[in-house]
Amino acid sequence: MAIAGKKGNAITTLEGIFLQGIRFQGHGVLKKLWKLQAVFKHAVGAWLKRRRMQKRESILVPVAISFSPTMRCNLSCVGCYSRDYPRDGELSLEAIDEMLSSTERMGVFLFIVTGGEPLMRDGMLELFQRHKRLLFLMITNGTLMDDKTAKMIARAGNIITVVSLEGSREQTDVRRGKGVYARVESAMKYLQSTGVAFGFSAMVTRENFKTLSSEQFIEEMMARGCTLGFYTEYIPVGSKAQWELLMEDNEREQFRERVLELRRSKPIMLAHLPDDEYGPDGKCMAVVSGAVHINAQGYVEPCPFAHFASDNIREKGLDEILRSPFLAQVRSSHAALHRGHQGCALFENLDILKEIAFKTGARPTDIASPVSTAARPGYNAL
Repeated sequence: MAIAGKKGNAITTLEGIFLQGIRFQGHGVLKKLWKLQAVFKHAVGAWLKRRRMQKRESILVPVAISFSPTMRCNLSCVGCYSRDYPRDGELSLEAIDEMLSSTERMGVFLFIVTGGEPLMRDGMLELFQRHKRLLFLMITNGTLMDDKTAKMIARAGNIITVVSLEGSREQTDVRRGKGVYARVESAMKYLQSTGVAFGFSAMVTRENFKTLSSEQFIEEMMARGCTLGFYTEYIPVGSKAQWELLMEDNEREQFRERVLELRRSKPIMLAHLPDDEYGPDGKCMAVVSGAVHINAQGYVEPCPFAHFASDNIREKGLDEILRSPFLAQVRSSHAALHRGHQGCALFENLDILKEIAFKTGARPTDIASPVSTAARPGYNAL
C-alpha cells in the first residue's frame, strides 16, 4: 500500500515503519521491529520480482494487497463498511494458500488482513506462518485474542496485529458494544506480554477526532505497548451508513495537523488514511500503484470501500486480473481517483466508478447494492 503524505511527510506503510522505528530506537520500537527481521529481509527480493513483472509482462504488481478472509464478525459496529457483504461462499483455506503463494511469486510483500473478524476464520494464523516471505498486518477487534493466540502470533514472526477501538472507553463501547473496550485492553495486554510489535486502529469521525488526536490518547496507547497506530477516516459505506459522522473540511485539517505533530513528537508510528495515500497531484496513489482488495468470496476490488469487481481469483489468476480492463481503467481515471471532501476518492466519485464498471462488465460485490447509500442524494443503484 503506497502512502504519500502532504507537506513533506511522505511515508509508506513499509518504509515508514522501518524509518520511524530507527528514529525511535531509544524507545524500544526498533527492538520490537527486529523480531520481524526474518520477513523484512525478503522485501528487496519482492521489489525485484515486481520490477521484472512490470518490465517483462506489463503487470503493475502492488507491494501490498488488502484481504478479507471472512466477512463474519462477532460484533455489529456502527458504520461498518463490510456490513452488506455476504457471509457465505468464503474461499477455502486451500484457495487462500494458493493465492498467497502466487502473489508471493509476483513480488507482493504485504497483506493487510481485514474483514469481518479475521480471528473467526480457523487456520488463518497457521497459514500466515507458513508464508514466511510475506508480512501480514492483521486488523482485529481484539475480542477473540487470548494468551495462546498472542503467543502463536509472536512465534510466526511475520504478523503485526492491529487492535481496533474508537477512542475512549465510552466511545468504544457505544460504537462497538458494551464491554468491548475492556476486551481490547485484555488483547493488548496479551500481545504486550509477548514483546511483539503491535498497534491500534481507529475509525475517525467528527465525534471522536479530538480524542484520537489528543496527547492523552496516544500516551495511553503507548503505555499499553502500541508501537504503531492506524487512523482511518470514516467512509459512509453500507445500508446503515451515517453521513453525519463525516468530518468537515476544517475538522479534517485540524486532525491532520495534530497527526503530523504527534508523528514529530511521539515515539509511535502513525498512519492517517486515506490522507496519506494521496500524492501531490491529489490522486489516490494506493490505487494508482496497483493496490487491490480481495474479499472473502475471492472478488478483486480496486479498494475496500469500492464494492465492484469484474473477476474472481477462483476463475482467473491474479496476474491476469490485474491487467483487466476494469482495474486498468480505474487506475488511469484521473476523475475517479481525485480527492474531494469525503476522504476516499473512489467512494466520492461513485458515479464515475459505476460508469467504468458498466463499460467493463464489473458488478457490485455486496448484498444490497454497489456501495449502498442511505441518505445519499441522487444515488441510483445499478
